[in-house]
Amino acid sequence: MMRVKVDSVYVYYPNLLDIVYGRINLKPGDLVRAVNLPGCPKVNTMGHCHVADPLTGKFIGLVCCNSLHTKGEYIAYLRARIAEHEQTSLAPAS
Repeated sequence: MMRVKVDSVYVYYPNLLDIVYGRINLKPGDLVRAVNLPGCPKVNTMGHCHVADPLTGKFIGLVCCNSLHTKGEYIAYLRARIAEHEQTSLAPAS
């Protein structure tokens, strides 16, 4: 499980629990900031994290830490998906 740092900006790419829960209006690829809220469990408690808009600080909701990725991790994931797509689309038909 990834350790999320407070006040860091992450790319949101939902895991299955966040997809099923679906009570927040985030889309895959949205940027969020990890925040600690007064009176609430701290970041990484039970694998969850409160997130806010990175520019305005407006509270968004609670997400799984596994749904948050650094920009570098997200870029590597997208490059791998593109390479996978290119291999399958360029393969000769049998």
